[in-house]
Amino acid sequence: MKTPPTCSPHSTVLAHLATHPWGLRAPTLALLAALILALVQREDVRLTKLAAHLPGKALHSSKVKQLHRFFKHIRLPEDVLARFVLSFADPLERLWLVIDRTNWRLGNIEINILLVAVIVHGQALPLMWTLLPHGGSSSSAVRNTLMERVLQVLPAKRIAGLLGDREFIGKKWFRFLNKAKVAPCIRLKGNTKVGGMPVWALFKGIPARGVYWWYRPLMVYGVPLRVCAVRDAHGHVLYVATLEHGRHALEAYSKRWSIECLFKHWKGSGFDLEATHLSHPDRLSTLLALVTLTSVWAWRVGETEHERAPGSVLAHGRLALSVVRYGLNTLKLALVNLLWTPSEPRSISQFLACAGKLSPT
Repeated sequence: MKTPPTCSPHSTVLAHLATHPWGLRAPTLALLAALILALVQREDVRLTKLAAHLPGKALHSSKVKQLHRFFKHIRLPEDVLARFVLSFADPLERLWLVIDRTNWRLGNIEINILLVAVIVHGQALPLMWTLLPHGGSSSSAVRNTLMERVLQVLPAKRIAGLLGDREFIGKKWFRFLNKAKVAPCIRLKGNTKVGGMPVWALFKGIPARGVYWWYRPLMVYGVPLRVCAVRDAHGHVLYVATLEHGRHALEAYSKRWSIECLFKHWKGSGFDLEATHLSHPDRLSTLLALVTLTSVWAWRVGETEHERAPGSVLAHGRLALSVVRYGLNTLKLALVNLLWTPSEPRSISQFLACAGKLSPT
């Protein structure tokens, strides 16, 4: 009697991961594949929760210890991870980067992550990060070092610009970006001096919903940049320093919102990152790498699923379900179907199609 075909989710994911030079031993790479599947199913980064979804006959307590050893000793090469993320972008496209910070408290410990993400098809994807040893904002030196690492995998000629909020200003920082040939598109504080006077004074007559820009470049933190402003219906004014012109600058800056969505997926609306008990920078960085791999996979699946069957759109024009959430739901359904009907051709083809999104082609 012919044996019906089956599909192993673990071996399928492992095969896709193995195409990248992670530098991990086979058993370690196999555990990484199992962790990705566990995180999809559980959406919870706590090791006790992930251990319950790992295969094998070992006791749950033994699996938890195995995970503690994994996060203590294993580091995924950041350049390999970054190239994995970039492999899903058009190689001829100039990409927008966005820099931001997210933080939370774990007891008396401040977890503070400085992140540079790349925007691909409107989605901010984690590229590289630094775990800050303190609360509060980052220094120019720390930001410069992080961007130097980014430029090792993404040359300046492929960068359309760097988006950032008012926190990411300063003469040393702007001069570094100028020297590195990375165009800033960064929000300014109202009292920032541009051309020798506060930026608010340049645009004090701007009406509600008005968009103004200065006709020539002005010196902003020692760098010649164009400055534009927009006043919303509530009277708040947004000032942006950039190389772009007027409305193009504000349109570009609006992409910065995508990193807020990324942090939302990392936290309460996704993988519940704030629930982790890992606080050591190296171990937390490995966890962030795991979350990055899983979220990029979910985004890829969600993007394809949204093209096939577009999700509903709310009154303000945004999707009721984010692309990442759409992808996570699709992945979980594919895994459940494969669990209950492992020999069903439709279940097999559904999961194989999802797993294929771990590769760019």
